[in-house]
Amino acid sequence: MARIIPNENTWVGFAATGTITNIAAPTAAQVTSAQNLTSYVISLNASSRGNTVPTPAFDTLFETSTTGTSQATFDIDLYRDDTTDAAWTLLPRGTHGFFIISRFGGGGTGNKPIAADKVEVWPVSVTSRTMANMSNNTVLTFTVNCAVNTEPAENATVAA
Repeated sequence: MARIIPNENTWVGFAATGTITNIAAPTAAQVTSAQNLTSYVISLNASSRGNTVPTPAFDTLFETSTTGTSQATFDIDLYRDDTTDAAWTLLPRGTHGFFIISRFGGGGTGNKPIAADKVEVWPVSVTSRTMANMSNNTVLTFTVNCAVNTEPAENATVAA
């Protein structure tokens, strides 16, 4: 099993609400219509977590549990750009859409996902877009925090 880093292996795009009709199988055309944000991405945290619910009983000292609900979080750190500033412009607070992530790169140019590639599709609402602290000799960056308003497709396959 090879270990890889995300650099030069990952593709990240953002598609507006209504662009993707089936998050489990976005089409190659829908992926192509997404804004490629890969060159702006510094880091991202797209993760889900399940909760457990305790189910204690008086007849034992061992406290059992059962499956509860799940939730997800989505945060992404991006660069500002003094020429196009595409990521900043695209993601103001209140924006709804889909982040498409190809963690192992797609088969298309620049690692863009194409038909039969695996991707993650995260339906989100931007809750905040905040500039990072400015300091001497550092690049301007910002953080986008999102609510995940529908269960994400963490193992979607791009359809033709």
